[in-house]
Amino acid sequence: MSKQIKLFVGLGNPGRKYENTRHNLGFIALDSIALAKGLEFRIWNNVADISFYEATSGKVWLLKPAAFMNLSGDAVSSFSKYYKISAEEIVICYDDFSISLGKYKIRMSGSAGGHNGVKSIIERLHTDKFPRIKFGIGPFPKFMDMADFVLSKFSKEDENGINLVKNLAVEIFDEINASDVEKAASKLANKNKTLK
Repeated sequence: MSKQIKLFVGLGNPGRKYENTRHNLGFIALDSIALAKGLEFRIWNNVADISFYEATSGKVWLLKPAAFMNLSGDAVSSFSKYYKISAEEIVICYDDFSISLGKYKIRMSGSAGGHNGVKSIIERLHTDKFPRIKFGIGPFPKFMDMADFVLSKFSKEDENGINLVKNLAVEIFDEINASDVEKAASKLANKNKTLK
């Protein structure tokens, strides 16, 4: 059985330049949770924007690193050490180009898969044994450079997919807080298969 989650992390790049880009889908997911729960973010030690939600299981933190993607692990490491949160009690939310927009995958551990934010977190936590929610930003167009694609803005045609992600983020957050990550993944598995 997986541990009760104490910290949800959304990955992205800070600044107006990167708002509404594919690589910032982790930020978008966390902002959606905060909006649904009536939460506001505040800066913590100049390294992250944080908020918290009082779940029935206790306080659940939300964190968005204030540094660029490849330094995400610094904020996650500092915050988790300060509040004595283990890697297994952290969920990382981020974008994945191999998954279609509007779909997601929940994993309990694994490599960075080429994602610089996750790579940074693995390096700073000294483990890849933490749960993660990968929200799709695909399909990846073959004619485009990968870096250009992930840093590109969402288009008007992507609106339905983004709204689906926003709703899913809140639903997954609630399910995880009601039980744990593995039970939430199992309960939502059939729903993910039916997503268009």
